[in-house]
Amino acid sequence: MQLGLLLCDHIDPEFRREGGDYPDLFFDRIREVMPGARLQVFDAEAGELPDPDSRLDGWIISGARHDAFGDYPWLARLKHRVHALLAAGQRVAGVCFGHQLLALMHGGAVNRAPAGWGIGNHGYRWQAEGAPDYRLLVSHQDQVLRLPEQARLLAGSAFCPHAAFTLDDRVMGVQGHPEFTRDYARFLMEQRRYRFDDERYRQAMDSVELPHHGAEVMGMMLAFLRGESPHVPGETGNPEG
Repeated sequence: MQLGLLLCDHIDPEFRREGGDYPDLFFDRIREVMPGARLQVFDAEAGELPDPDSRLDGWIISGARHDAFGDYPWLARLKHRVHALLAAGQRVAGVCFGHQLLALMHGGAVNRAPAGWGIGNHGYRWQAEGAPDYRLLVSHQDQVLRLPEQARLLAGSAFCPHAAFTLDDRVMGVQGHPEFTRDYARFLMEQRRYRFDDERYRQAMDSVELPHHGAEVMGMMLAFLRGESPHVPGETGNPEG
């Protein structure tokens, strides 16, 4: 499977020297699920975008510290190119910022999360009846407040009601970070320590030790990009403990 990563940010050098950049995290998680997959990276934030006629098996829009509703020249160019990819019949999945961006591009609403920052390891409930809950590492202050009109809600929580969705058979968004490692989740919380009170910080740090379903959710995203109907991860796989 040949995938394109539309990169919208970089990890700070302090962590990157030891733990890698976002493409490394994505590639490691993708290869964990699909060993033969290939990943082509386009640094969208730096203005690097695929040619209009590029065709891959699927595209992923990364997370970012930026606002999906921001007025950045590079973001306008990215949205134009993503529209072109979708118009050509290709499939696109978004993670965190990418999830929010895809919702906005199709008529949804995104803004600051009413409950404040989401940090640590969060649990979500699938809409499918009888499906088990799942957990992902998170770091976000924005979230999708209203889904596009024709979107199908896949999962949510009290904190983040629109945590995963699909639109037709070509768009998928996931708010949590299936690619995150525990080390990077901790690094981000330490970086932003001043934003959180002591109790919230301690609870989030403790939660990072809980199992999460990063590999299972990544597998679901890759299945969607292959053209398969989304299945509920965690039914047969084991969470990362």
